[in-house]
Amino acid sequence: MRNKLFPFFDELGRVFGKDRAAGNEAISTLDALEELEDEDKDRETPPSTTPSTNRTKKARTETIEVLKDFSTKIEKISGVMETASEHIGRLACCFQHESDSAEKRMQVTTEVMKIGQLTPTQVLLASKKIALNPLEVDFFFSLPDDYKYAYVQGLLIPEE
Repeated sequence: MRNKLFPFFDELGRVFGKDRAAGNEAISTLDALEELEDEDKDRETPPSTTPSTNRTKKARTETIEVLKDFSTKIEKISGVMETASEHIGRLACCFQHESDSAEKRMQVTTEVMKIGQLTPTQVLLASKKIALNPLEVDFFFSLPDDYKYAYVQGLLIPEE
């Protein structure tokens, strides 16, 4: 974050100064806004206030507005990040499914060779037909071992 501009630095500096809160004494932005508004209501003075009090009240009002604006923007960012997180999760599932499918395609030839009753040419032809179609791969691996031979034989029958 070094040498990076922070768009609300000056406004936040006016709001927070050097104050920091942590642990049990920390309060949320909304709680702070409510406290400031309550203090303003409690301190309402008659119209004959001094100029410095008016400036303080104006600064406090500006601070409240900056905090409200900042809080609203943080809420929007939070919503965007939550939505992005959901979409990233979906993408991760898609990539995992693709990775699993690629791994299965790599295992097709080994599985066809386990059948044992096929010539090397038949193993290669059947493996190629199965591996080229993801649905064939899924179906092949869903079959029990004793059904795989019949399935491969059906693939090897020449199409007319």
